[in-house]
Amino acid sequence: MNLQEVLQTHLGGDQQGQLVIKFNGEDHLCKISVEAGQAIYLTLGTLNPEETLGHIQHKEVEWVNFLRGLPARKRLAQPLTEQLFNIAGLPSAAATQSSDRPPAQAEGVGPSVQVDVGHINQAIEHFIDYVGPLGTMLAENIAVKLSCSCLEPMESATFEKFVAALAEEIPEIERQKFISSLRN
Repeated sequence: MNLQEVLQTHLGGDQQGQLVIKFNGEDHLCKISVEAGQAIYLTLGTLNPEETLGHIQHKEVEWVNFLRGLPARKRLAQPLTEQLFNIAGLPSAAATQSSDRPPAQAEGVGPSVQVDVGHINQAIEHFIDYVGPLGTMLAENIAVKLSCSCLEPMESATFEKFVAALAEEIPEIERQKFISSLRN
């Protein structure tokens, strides 16, 4: 997962919470406070927001977690969303939001489809049949790496990545059988 994907997933809409990003080679976590889909504050260790913006440029994302509903303790006068989008090489949020259609449709992709928790649990149970009782923990770890939860619906694209990651944990000779069984 790269910074573009992380920002596109967690900024926008009416998201509220804290986006936590671990960059490769960094000892500290980057924490971004999000309100109404806008980045309103960010830090990396003891760096202030401006220093953090400069420091994270060209960094590679190791993992991400989004803490939904966590209220912001600090905020800047102006949101940092535009600057973050620029660092990630994304078009400005204003340009993306100016279309009458949602951003996903503006890019030529249809509206996202949610995969319900029941289907996710079914995939995990099937995964456990292949790998044993540690499958629960493996599935949860994979979900965290994909910035989602096994306890909440997933976007269909995220679910596909989730299933692919689960399949990587299954012996190669059984992978296709596992993936095929989830499509039935």
